[in-house]
Amino acid sequence: MGEARGQVRAPCQALVLEDDPEQMATITRAMREVHLEALPCRTPDQALNKLVFYQPVLAVLDLDMSLAPDHSSSVDDVLLRLYQYFGGCFVLVYSVRSDDILERKKVEAVHPLAMFVSKQDGVDQLVDRIRRLMGVRFGDLVVRQGMTFHEPSGDVYPHRIGVSLILGATLNQEVVLDDTDAKAARRMKAWLDRVGSSVRIVDHGRRCYALHVVDQSDRWANGGRAMA
Repeated sequence: MGEARGQVRAPCQALVLEDDPEQMATITRAMREVHLEALPCRTPDQALNKLVFYQPVLAVLDLDMSLAPDHSSSVDDVLLRLYQYFGGCFVLVYSVRSDDILERKKVEAVHPLAMFVSKQDGVDQLVDRIRRLMGVRFGDLVVRQGMTFHEPSGDVYPHRIGVSLILGATLNQEVVLDDTDAKAARRMKAWLDRVGSSVRIVDHGRRCYALHVVDQSDRWANGGRAMA
């Protein structure tokens, strides 16, 4: 199982900011189904505190905090923190206000890469979106059980950065990584070479990384080595 062999894997995590306890229970259950550890928060203050200690790959945020206990921070504060410091975390805004164009523009002004699911479409739509995100494929890689699998060999890369890079690739987004995660990306690059994957990690500079599928002619032209 490649890098997973002999290791105790910490699961990928998902931040959930939701003030409705019933909705929270449904969302956290969906996270467990796709092998994500939910980080449940009923207030923006709690969410910001979780982000001090955790590096989620997914965040589900409700814009309306009318049922939340007293708090001093806002959902915008959480969005901004995620955008500035958590490039490997993909944000789903789940709110009754998600269908409002002006509300979307306000959110995008803070986090331009946020995605939207309307509560008016029901929680099943959100659950389906979470399941699809956590089962995406790119080249010969697939996200399964919160990890990155190389399908031809069955080998696995367990670090969350693999999941983040595949999500970024399927959403056509570069992923901004800090120094620690960049080291994990370099280890993943070596793993991709070792298992003979058709996928390569591309460093675009400015701490921006992306995945690229290399066709057979490119692989022979480069001696089967990773592309820069």
